[in-house]
Amino acid sequence: MIHYWITILKVLVLRNFQSAVGPGEVLKRRFKVRLLDCDGLRVMTAWKYPAYMDFMRWELIARSKLYQAIIKRGLAPTLGSQKIIYRKPLKLWTKFDVVLTTAGWDDKWIYHIHNFEQGGELKAIGITRALIWKRDVPSILSEIMQEVGVSKKKEPPLWILEMFEKDKEIISENQPGSIWGSI
Repeated sequence: MIHYWITILKVLVLRNFQSAVGPGEVLKRRFKVRLLDCDGLRVMTAWKYPAYMDFMRWELIARSKLYQAIIKRGLAPTLGSQKIIYRKPLKLWTKFDVVLTTAGWDDKWIYHIHNFEQGGELKAIGITRALIWKRDVPSILSEIMQEVGVSKKKEPPLWILEMFEKDKEIISENQPGSIWGSI
């Protein structure tokens, strides 16, 4: 957890020395599989992929006008859901790239695709949807995007929308006391 917060602080400090990016730009960052990223088989463990995805989303926010809009309004970006597909392992001490693409957004959610690439090969892909909160109430994302100079909505691909379509239903079926919650 210490590495996570040090990396987030580094992202926030370095934003002052890096060029600005647009909220919908593609970002690419190189990382190295560290010893504590790995399980006993010397490959990156599944729980580390979401952390690297977080680093990329933080960097996108920090380097874009979204940062000032979020800070000014006292908002909090929050991950709503994520899906990860693992293809091939990332091995200890090897370098890999995470490529973040903003797939689109609507009035509530912003959708991102995180490709984990190594040697020209896709090793894993993570798809997320996030929103921006204030006091447990989601903000209208389209207003924030307009504030940062993006007036046109970018519709995410249908396959991404379908991927998250049943999230609310899954949550309500698995509440404590429900038939699924007692299994």
